[in-house]
Amino acid sequence: MSKYGPLWLGFILGLIAILLGILNGSDADEGWQLAARWTARASFPLFIITFIASSVAYFFPRPWSKALLRNRRWWGLGFASCFGLHLVALCVFNWRIGDFPPVGLIDAGVLTYTLLLAMVLTSNRTAQRWLGRKWKWLHSTGMWVFLLIFGQPGTGLVPMIYMTVALAALLLRLAAWWHRRPTRLKKAEVKAN
Repeated sequence: MSKYGPLWLGFILGLIAILLGILNGSDADEGWQLAARWTARASFPLFIITFIASSVAYFFPRPWSKALLRNRRWWGLGFASCFGLHLVALCVFNWRIGDFPPVGLIDAGVLTYTLLLAMVLTSNRTAQRWLGRKWKWLHSTGMWVFLLIFGQPGTGLVPMIYMTVALAALLLRLAAWWHRRPTRLKKAEVKAN
């Protein structure tokens, strides 16, 4: 897959989810509601791949895992494109039922999409150089926020699967962090001397 492949994959998955939602709804309102739900579900695997790419490459240093890590930005942009289509479907659904726009700009969804937009706009080397270390903080914070969103406990099979996969991804990231700890401590000692 080319480095742009994940971006197109996310966009195509989002369009398919919207189409299937509209076609499976008993009316237009339910169709757009399903489209919003299914675009969120379609974006989850793309997010998880992005979230665990560095940990997988650390524990399984193979050509495929190194390629995954090298293209993590594009997997993240694929997630953003699919989740952006989720926003479109959600806005259309809320508009149809008379619940659009949100009451205020402090709405959790507005803040989440603002964070995602900031991550997308800073997913290039120019923005990374301009932001310095703040870039890493922004993207790390965003990744953890989206993990919390997708990993929320809920009723039903799909929320339970999401929660289980999110917990497994969390444990994998923590294991990689813990395993790298001695290397970080040695680097800190070298800098101190």
